[in-house]
Amino acid sequence: MPGHSMTKPILLITRPKPSAQRFLARLDPSLLSKVDIVLSPLLEIVPTPNTIELDAPDAVIFTSANALQFCPRGHGRMAYCVGTQTGQAASAQGWNVGYVARDAEDLIAQLQSDPPKGPLVHLAGKHRRGGIASRLSVLGIRTRVIEVYDQALLPLSAEAQKALASETRVLLPLFSPRTAGHFAAEFQEAQNVQIVAISAAVVAALGEKAPANVIIAKAPTGKDMVQCIEKQLRICSLA
Repeated sequence: MPGHSMTKPILLITRPKPSAQRFLARLDPSLLSKVDIVLSPLLEIVPTPNTIELDAPDAVIFTSANALQFCPRGHGRMAYCVGTQTGQAASAQGWNVGYVARDAEDLIAQLQSDPPKGPLVHLAGKHRRGGIASRLSVLGIRTRVIEVYDQALLPLSAEAQKALASETRVLLPLFSPRTAGHFAAEFQEAQNVQIVAISAAVVAALGEKAPANVIIAKAPTGKDMVQCIEKQLRICSLA
């Protein structure tokens, strides 16, 4: 947003636009009023040309809400999800959400202890972590992957570069290793940035650009990121 004041800290959001807006909507408006918001998406979610062919008994896995915008409606079919937001998006699309896992490890453990009756299809992004399909298949739960979306990389905006190079305090939440790695490759310098990472994997992806004072969320969830960012916004508003 143009015309930053000298005093207000900046909250720099690098998530794809719809995710950025959903995240901002979860933050306390009174705290948001104390900062200038700069949106500079580093990823754009785009569909792949792959055909989504599901057999009648197939249950599906969703590990990101991004997949839902490119998938057919569920019509009551079973879906296993990672993350509360993913589960809510799947329910809204008519999927019968059997389980909402905290992360990939939790999902695999749950499916191992209570295996589905038939094969699974992971409707996923092109860039994903955790090797869910191959690990489940090794456990005897036949799982195939259909890549339904890609995450195209975008450059940091001029406004974001300017904010990072300024003396203004910048609060930067990072939600994925791919975004973190791309951010590290994109930005020239940062004088006064506080990074809040969703996981240690995000910090690792920053490599040598990772500042010593990175804050890592207690758990890799949107809720924990909201709490971390709100705490930092309170600190900023007191400064």
